[in-house]
Amino acid sequence: MKKLICLFMTLAGIALSCPRDLQAAAETVHVPLALDYPFIRMVIIDQLYTQPGERVIMVDEKTDGDYARIELSNPEVKSNGSLITIGSDIRVKEGVLVLGKYIQMVDFEGYIELSQRVVLDKSTSRLHLETVDSHIYKTNREPMVIATKMWDLIKKYVHPNFSKVVIDLALPIDEIRTMLPLFFAEDERVGVEGWMNSLKLGGLRVGKDAVLLDLSMTVETNPPAPPEPAQESTAQEIERFSRLWETWDAFLVYQMESLVGETLTPEEQRTLFETLLETRYGFVRALENKAIGNELIRQQFVWTWQQLDSILRSHLVKKARGDDMIKYLAFFTASDVLSALDKLGPALNVEISRDGLLRLVQLIGTQEIAFGYSPAVDTHLRDLLGFGQALDEAGPSFKELEIPFPSNENPAAPADAISNLILRFLITPAHAAESSPPNLEELKPWIYSKNDLSSYLDRVRRALEKTADETFAKSKLDKSYEPFYRLMVMATAWQESCWRQVVTSKGNLQPLFSYNQSSVGLMQINERVWRGMYKTDSLRWNIEYNARAGAEILDHYLRDYALKKMDPKNPLDTDTLARAVYAMYNGGPGQFQKFLKRNQADSFYESDKLFWNKYSMAKAGEFQKVSICLVGK
Repeated sequence: MKKLICLFMTLAGIALSCPRDLQAAAETVHVPLALDYPFIRMVIIDQLYTQPGERVIMVDEKTDGDYARIELSNPEVKSNGSLITIGSDIRVKEGVLVLGKYIQMVDFEGYIELSQRVVLDKSTSRLHLETVDSHIYKTNREPMVIATKMWDLIKKYVHPNFSKVVIDLALPIDEIRTMLPLFFAEDERVGVEGWMNSLKLGGLRVGKDAVLLDLSMTVETNPPAPPEPAQESTAQEIERFSRLWETWDAFLVYQMESLVGETLTPEEQRTLFETLLETRYGFVRALENKAIGNELIRQQFVWTWQQLDSILRSHLVKKARGDDMIKYLAFFTASDVLSALDKLGPALNVEISRDGLLRLVQLIGTQEIAFGYSPAVDTHLRDLLGFGQALDEAGPSFKELEIPFPSNENPAAPADAISNLILRFLITPAHAAESSPPNLEELKPWIYSKNDLSSYLDRVRRALEKTADETFAKSKLDKSYEPFYRLMVMATAWQESCWRQVVTSKGNLQPLFSYNQSSVGLMQINERVWRGMYKTDSLRWNIEYNARAGAEILDHYLRDYALKKMDPKNPLDTDTLARAVYAMYNGGPGQFQKFLKRNQADSFYESDKLFWNKYSMAKAGEFQKVSICLVGK
């Protein structure tokens, strides 16, 4: 098939424009496979340096009146022309037997470099290292000359051990054969399996950063079918792809949580946070626009892999041992192949399927972390993203979405069946755990009544001030930002909910949901976007918990994004800073730069304008004007 040529030439990194009139033909294509040097280093540690502290004792024996001990530690791997060099600290001790006692004659400490040829056995898909030469240096890496006897010991015991190192690539190749067809449409899989039968490994060369190999295969090519016009998703498609997206979102979190226990840099934490939130906001927008489909999931898979690739490689390879290392290599290789499908994915009917994702999970499934789409608080995820300990969940928290309560108000009904379906997927399922019976006494102070307007505003204001002060006290923000931060919390709650947590409707008390049912409560926390970070039932019914969640998010955006990303030579004034932080709060971390562009062009979203209005009034201390939007409700 012609589109297959395009696919695998794309995988090989070749810019391609495929003619439409290409006839069916057999073509050989190439897919690159890279073994970077940190990975090779860990293979060497796993197979040779098996003692604590990355050490190996090559020999420690007394024979024929002689004593010899050679210890190596702290291996390094780098390229050296067509060879690779393995460097290591070395300590050599020699002795002789004199009158029944061994007398130490040599106690040398230095550094050794071994030049290794990488050899591929195509019949077994295994790489072998062959020791070509070695050089000894002082501890400061200056060249030196050593005695012939010590040199003979090194050649006898050190050289052969390094020649035993083997990297078995059969698993990654077999995994591609098994996994790749799972990411194609049913009618494409037989053809894809046929290509896999011709998959071969070859073309080895030593590069600057990695040992590079080619995966080659022969494919049958045919002209592609004409593209079908875009159509609005049906209710059945929305449900199917929403369920699939949930599996994809769970897989993304699972990838991230493979880093549990690793020390991440602040920049790496920000990358994880931005990647997760951008995909979740993308889902919410697509679902609201009835545009969710395989294309969205495929694009998110490719984009997130581009963001996470280097982080996962650098950390996972450091803690992998034995078969896990080869599984990780299979995971990276498979993900690279799938990522390269981006440009030709739609033409190839590529599908990010549940079966395919589960197959990938098995390759990094050594950690004890659950894989599934759950609304429960995920402490691992909070730690990874820099949020720390979970919020105190004390207070009202019910799995019900309605509680009987007298009211004469009438709720607005969704427009159609598809709208009902979309709302169902925008609202995350409540935690399955049992909750206490609803206690209206805990909720009554937060039920707005026109007859209690002044007291209600005072209660909410005090609750927001208390939340802002407590959150700021735990924050690492400079003390000078305290008044500004408190103002941000007050204005954001004003814009998001008009200072409301619950509403009465048709004889029932309900959490305050946004117009599209995706966000809830006083601070309008988006349940899909913040899944795993906060307890869903508490967000819906507990005004203090909801306020703390919103205040925590504002603190994160201000401290870790706005203040770190703005130009220190040209810092934002406080008003622009406030608007930039709210833009992120409303639409995700990617909105920071987008807002700055809008600000420069003096062309704002409606949400920008509405927040600016609330912020200006809050800045002037005109909190009584919250009543304007409350009375209109």
